[in-house]
Amino acid sequence: MGKIAEIYLDNNATTPVLPCAAEAVMHYMQTSFGNPSSSHSTGIKAKVELEATRQLARQVIGATTGQIVFTSGATEGIQTSIVSALLDARARGLTGPDVLLLYGATEHKAVPESLKHWNQVLQLGCTVQSIPVNSHGILDEVALTELLPRAALICTMAANNETGVKQNLLHLEQLIRQLNPQVRWMVDCVQALGKMSLNIANTSIDYAPFSGHKLYAPKGIGFLYVRQGTPYQPFIAGGGQESGLRSGTENLPGIAALHAIFSELLKKDQSVFQSESTLWRYREQLLAALHELFPELQLNSDAPYIVPTTINFSVPGFTSKDIMDLFDAAGIRVSSGSACSSKIPSSFVLNAMGLERWRSEGAIRLSFGPAMTQFEIDRACQALRQLVPVMQQCCLVLSDVQIQDDQLVQGLTQFKYEDLCSYLLVCEQERCAVIIDPVEPLANRLANIIQGHGLKLAAVLDTHKHQDRRSARDDLATLLKLPADATDALGWPADHSELRCGQFRMTRLATPGHSPDSTSYLLHQQTHLLAAFVGDLILPGGTGRVDLDDSDCQQFAQSICDLYQATAGRGFLLSSHDYAQRFTTDWQLVQQEQPVVRAILAKAPLSQWLDEIKRQSEWLQQQASYQCGIVDVSLSDAKALIDSERVRALLQQDPDLVLVDVREPHEQVAGALEALVPAGTHVAHWPLSRLVWAVITGQLTAKQRLLLVCRSGNRSLLAAKVLNRLGFIEVYNLKGGTALLS
Repeated sequence: MGKIAEIYLDNNATTPVLPCAAEAVMHYMQTSFGNPSSSHSTGIKAKVELEATRQLARQVIGATTGQIVFTSGATEGIQTSIVSALLDARARGLTGPDVLLLYGATEHKAVPESLKHWNQVLQLGCTVQSIPVNSHGILDEVALTELLPRAALICTMAANNETGVKQNLLHLEQLIRQLNPQVRWMVDCVQALGKMSLNIANTSIDYAPFSGHKLYAPKGIGFLYVRQGTPYQPFIAGGGQESGLRSGTENLPGIAALHAIFSELLKKDQSVFQSESTLWRYREQLLAALHELFPELQLNSDAPYIVPTTINFSVPGFTSKDIMDLFDAAGIRVSSGSACSSKIPSSFVLNAMGLERWRSEGAIRLSFGPAMTQFEIDRACQALRQLVPVMQQCCLVLSDVQIQDDQLVQGLTQFKYEDLCSYLLVCEQERCAVIIDPVEPLANRLANIIQGHGLKLAAVLDTHKHQDRRSARDDLATLLKLPADATDALGWPADHSELRCGQFRMTRLATPGHSPDSTSYLLHQQTHLLAAFVGDLILPGGTGRVDLDDSDCQQFAQSICDLYQATAGRGFLLSSHDYAQRFTTDWQLVQQEQPVVRAILAKAPLSQWLDEIKRQSEWLQQQASYQCGIVDVSLSDAKALIDSERVRALLQQDPDLVLVDVREPHEQVAGALEALVPAGTHVAHWPLSRLVWAVITGQLTAKQRLLLVCRSGNRSLLAAKVLNRLGFIEVYNLKGGTALLS
């Protein structure tokens, strides 16, 4: 199996260990392995190393006085600082809801979560309050002026981990001490060391935690600065190490690594760490390559408000996952800097800065370390530029190059945004297309595909006037400069009983009930019925709502019967919402999963199923995530999870096994799966967005044995669940995906 060259640009998350630090670790693990608490010579040598590193730490951060306490990392330092400050507040009588515990709205989650936790555990009853920031990520001085007089503790950052935004600590100190001289002040310095000057001795910062693995030391080591005279409560009691400030045998190998790092930082010449001007030059080189790849890129933070080593950007029309998947396929490691959610991830940091939703959902954090070399920057820029033709080939961006033919795909592609579904139908031979239920955030993506492939757009259709969102038909008309052809309110061409798209034919059927204008579109290939676009009449695993202002239960029931008759109970049903991530359904599944539909098709009296509809609707009104339909979310698992070590053996044992690459086309082009698996492996390329089409057309069948693969194993597991539900039995999922193959 092959290996993709890795370009690591996620140094704000963690860094590789520098060779000098790794050498120090091994030396103090194997040779000078003494316990600093031992009184013999081996222990004394260890004690000397410990104290020498402590003195170097003082020099690096400019702390001539105060305590330097070695910790396991930033989280421990944050916890210890907060507990010490809160115990001090309690001793001073600063408790109750009128007392504020302040933190910057863009702080790392470790800070507010620690504040909430220890405020509750210590039963102080204080109010944990965030400090707003402006659009540049700088703390709001007006809010500080209002809040600080009532604060017992304020927590701020030196440099932000997502955006690289740095706070002016000297100016902040003047404001803090002017408004509240006695307030305890913690500054998270994790992202500052090696990237900005620190002179803590000239400040009144009370606590400053640092982490080793953010600056080329191993994980599990860090240190905490505590200002002289500041109250400190040992977090770990025991043998009295660290002058009684933190018990437990010191992590001497980790401390020795810090010694090596600090020595490099303090070198006047020939240090592995680059000057600030060099880091800014590296940033400009990376930005130039990124702009070639994404001409519409927008920076979410920029000079003069940042450290140079962090580039946080968004691209219109792209979620962070889109870019992450593309970069990862090409071996470029970056971060989304976003909080995970069940829908589109969103950056709480950018939300706090008041940036637009698309920027928050599309944010990418590219970060390099201060020991970056010109050679590494050149490799990174080259890797980014190599993706330019991939983006053009897959029509993710428009260019002046010729129309792309090789990535034009026949049939149906299902695009998703959160739980919304849009569909693109393409006839490859006649280069025409139809778009159904376009979602506004996907308008640019759809327009790029149409323009990039030079397709003739036969129609842009909605299945109904969507109650939860506006249609993107007008956006597409503007983007594609479409002529103002006569259509009905849902986009169906006037005076057309059927719609032709090359070898595909569509007819329409009025299916009111969910809304008065609800319409289903039946998709035929030649004379064969393939599927029906049913809007929100029927959902995968559920039904549409009938408790809206213009819904009608009797029409709803009649429409289901009409649709069943029009399709003869055959074909797949494609909805405009997919709350349960099931992608599609068919009549057999509908009747298995929905007793209401089964009763309607059996012509049961209204009273026999209306009560169930009302009960479901009442429940639905209490839910935030099911706006247009009722779905029972219950998914089966893949038949088996296969780890990467078993792949080769499995493929050799079963030559009929099909390896299905469910990554999207741009990922497949950027990093071919064939390079990662044994030669001769039967690889089928079915992106998750085209999985339904593969099933509809029988190109994936329940008789096959399938091993599904994606970048991480998450999408392939989802695809396995979808296929299981549709009757596929022999479906395996590669645990860890290409991440473990590469």
